[in-house]
Amino acid sequence: MKRRSLIALVLLAGLSPAFAQKAKVYSSPLAAVQAVYDPKIKDAQRPYSQRLRALYAAAIKKSQELNEPVSGLDFDPITNSQDSDDDFRKSLKYTVEPRPNRNALVIVKLKVFKQSPEITLHYEVVSEGEGFVIDDILSPHKTEGWVLSKLLEAGAKGQ
Repeated sequence: MKRRSLIALVLLAGLSPAFAQKAKVYSSPLAAVQAVYDPKIKDAQRPYSQRLRALYAAAIKKSQELNEPVSGLDFDPITNSQDSDDDFRKSLKYTVEPRPNRNALVIVKLKVFKQSPEITLHYEVVSEGEGFVIDDILSPHKTEGWVLSKLLEAGAKGQ
């Protein structure tokens, strides 16, 4: 097993109960997405919906059973990478597209490394409880796109 995979597995072992907890909610869709990029907010504290948290918990459980990272847990979806510059946050650009029922699509553009091409991520933000949380993240890339919930569902099955 690669060293990075082993480190990721050790870190995930401590996250499983945290992902089963209720997320903090935010007053706007933009605030919810901005929170995931706040370096003071830990991975398990990201404002994910109950549905997305349950998917994470299931994938983490399977990862622990298999003693290896599973689909959806082998990269950071907020950067679409395994690594990034410390100051990638300086490149963040946000666009909010309102949806029905107080929901929204928040489009984030960023550069993981200063010299890398700009990437785009889409956040599906929903109203849950008293505020807004992230219900899904997707990469709309034509050939290498992904949907986080689908990756986690596959990961929960050990794929």
